[in-house]
Order: sequence, then C-alpha cells, then structure tokens
Amino acid sequence: MTQDSATPGFEHDILPLFRPVDIEHMAPFGVQLDQYTYMSVAANAERVYGSIAAKRMPPGGGNAWPDEKVRLLRSWIDGGLLP
Repeated sequence: MTQDSATPGFEHDILPLFRPVDIEHMAPFGVQLDQYTYMSVAANAERVYGSIAAKRMPPGGGNAWPDEKVRLLRSWIDGGLLP
C-alpha cells in the first residue's frame, strides 16, 4: 500500500505485481498492464481482474496469483484506480 494512504496506487502497489513476461505476453493483445492510462480505465482493470481472479492469467501453469495479490488488485479498483 502507498505509505500516505490505505488505498493502493498503481505505480507503487499494482505495477510491481506484473512480471515483465506478463507485460510482454499481453501487449500483442492490446492489454497494456504496465500503462496507467490503460489500466485506469475501469473496464480494462475489471477485465484484467476477472482473468486473474479466474486463474486464466498470468500465463504459464502454476503462476496464479496468491489471494493476497488478487485482493490488492481488487482494492485498487474499488479504491478509485489511483495512480
């Protein structure tokens, strides 16, 4: 979480959740995991969240996010998609 707030921010809290391979894998599909301008669009963030929560993302078997990271992403979305 950001140090000055209980609400997570993209740069400090969310972006580090994505591995370089995740970012590279999704880029050809137009999913810009490393771009706040893309991820701050609620519909985009919800699609990414849905794929992660359903364990369809990230790529590579056994790479599903632990529940703590999934909850952090949900908290960021619910908290207003802060930069």
